[in-house]
Amino acid sequence: MVDLEGGPCVAKRLSGCGSGTEYLAVTPWGDLYPCHQFVGQEEFLMGNVDKGVVRSDIKDKFKTCNVYSKEKCKNCFAKFYCSGGCAANSYNFKGDINDVYDLGCELQRKRIECAIMIKAALAE
Repeated sequence: MVDLEGGPCVAKRLSGCGSGTEYLAVTPWGDLYPCHQFVGQEEFLMGNVDKGVVRSDIKDKFKTCNVYSKEKCKNCFAKFYCSGGCAANSYNFKGDINDVYDLGCELQRKRIECAIMIKAALAE
């Protein structure tokens, strides 16, 4: 299901899912987190539904998380298909949202290689 001809808009190809900036996870208690995968990690608690976002520093950090902020993405042919990968996976496996989850990268590159191979085979 890799769309080699269309896919998401340029902004989405650069920034990925939009965690912490375009959407937030809201817990049943009204706490706000950048993504459901950060729920319960106090260092990512951004605020709550009553007071709003009170930790704009977290929002700002996620705002700069994109394919250009990730060193390993700079020379990767697949960067505009995975958009730098999942920030939560990067954090959970490497301790930094601006790093990458290496296994996820390998899988995504293989998916794209296979999609290109199928597209080429169908064109013959």
